[in-house]
Amino acid sequence: MGCKAMHERPGKPIAATLLLGINVCALLVWPLLIEDGAIYYQVLGMACLYATLAIGWNIYGLTGAISLGHAAFFGLGAYGSALLQHYFGWSVPLTILLGALTGALYGIFWSLAFHRLRGAYLALATLASVEIPKVVIDNWDSLTHGSMGLVGIARLPSVRFGGLTIDFGNDLRAQYYLLLLIMFLGGWIHRNAMTSKWGWAIRSLRENETAASMLGVNVFRSRFQALLLSAYLTGICGALYAHLVGLIEPALVFNLHLSGIPLVLSLFGGRYQFYGPILGGLLLYPIDQLCFHPWLPAGHTALYGLMIILTILFSPRGIGAWLQQHLKSA
Repeated sequence: MGCKAMHERPGKPIAATLLLGINVCALLVWPLLIEDGAIYYQVLGMACLYATLAIGWNIYGLTGAISLGHAAFFGLGAYGSALLQHYFGWSVPLTILLGALTGALYGIFWSLAFHRLRGAYLALATLASVEIPKVVIDNWDSLTHGSMGLVGIARLPSVRFGGLTIDFGNDLRAQYYLLLLIMFLGGWIHRNAMTSKWGWAIRSLRENETAASMLGVNVFRSRFQALLLSAYLTGICGALYAHLVGLIEPALVFNLHLSGIPLVLSLFGGRYQFYGPILGGLLLYPIDQLCFHPWLPAGHTALYGLMIILTILFSPRGIGAWLQQHLKSA
């Protein structure tokens, strides 16, 4: 375990740091160079949202757990925020923060119900658990409007800085920068989750729970904390999605695609690098939407399956690990 853990300790080669800085600058600057790039603002903004979703998934994945049910947290965050704004008229930023707690509360249920499950049994249980909130929301017409969904959800608000007004609700460029900022914040949380003392504790669970507990790691509490943080970040993504799109329905936010895509992005980018889920989101989603979707509208999602197969065969630790290894060699 010690050798593997040391191997995964994030290094700071000059080339990797320089490349990271260049990519961050590119993400910040490119919208300023394109005047009419609405489709690119929208696609890359959603790529940032999915990258944040993958970060949330991977925080729980660091414990060695494989979840196929994170769509439950996503959908509950979406409905929690939308319903709070619809019935109480609270400000959208407040409903996003509070609505995401709905996903965290469901994470508590997961911890209590599934804490003895491991491996494939846990994965199947998380997959099945998506149906519980979906069925409840689908049939609670008086509260959630059932299968008809919610329409006319309030958009993100405008913010005024002196004489400058930023309309996050309608300006796609502003939405891109907001989602980019949230992705960077998620990346910072993810990095701390990997390198802090608590991060090493939850990662030790992936290697050997018995050994970790003998070294003083509280297995249940560490996995519980990781799941709550993961569920809350996923709920934030769902709440943002509801206010970005302006409508939601059970089938839209509780589906297998939303459960599977964070797993795919994390595995493709690299689960053991803090930037891995970000790399996966910023590469795969734009390629899918800008290249494969126009060419193959009905089957463009096959890209994700193809990438997972290629990653498992040729780079099991993800392209982030492959890139880091080659930069160190250089």
